[in-house]
Amino acid sequence: MNIQPIIDTTKTLLHAEARSIDAVADQLGADFVPAVQLVASCPGVIMTTGSGTSGTIARRLAHLLATCGMHAFFVHPADALHGPSAAVAPGDVLIALSKAGKSAEINHFARVTRERGGKVISLTWKPESELGALSDIVLALPAAVDAEGEGVLPFGSTLAAGALCDAICLAAKNLRGFDLTTLTQTHPSGATAELVRR
Repeated sequence: MNIQPIIDTTKTLLHAEARSIDAVADQLGADFVPAVQLVASCPGVIMTTGSGTSGTIARRLAHLLATCGMHAFFVHPADALHGPSAAVAPGDVLIALSKAGKSAEINHFARVTRERGGKVISLTWKPESELGALSDIVLALPAAVDAEGEGVLPFGSTLAAGALCDAICLAAKNLRGFDLTTLTQTHPSGATAELVRR
């Protein structure tokens, strides 16, 4: 068996994925700071939402924000249409992840959030999409098709969204002055607390 084509294809993908993350840094614009300020100063609840792999990254973001002392949780957009969106209150923030910005359930959740006095931050390839129009702040993700599996599978787009979410989390944590020593209480038996204690 000739393994070289497999190695070559894999390297091509990994380099493309790395470029997609670099592109996030390169195109970071003025909207990033207001988005971080909105998250850091949220007086209520920060909700994250997304479907499919975007939902997986949104769930991860909620976990990281909560780890850094923010009242954050993930809401599946389909579930939001069956009651939970009624929990949105003025001052809450919804962070919505959608590659194309046209998922009906995500857009409905964003619309309800705005109608109930919340703010919406979207992360999307398509700032001009319906989700973009429903958002207070749009953070554009690089449309790196070459970083997707065979141009379709959400590989690079997921990594790029995760990287931008990490940046939001770290910047908001720093603005809030969250003390990492808190992690020795909330991660008492994990490697995270051990890193803090060093």
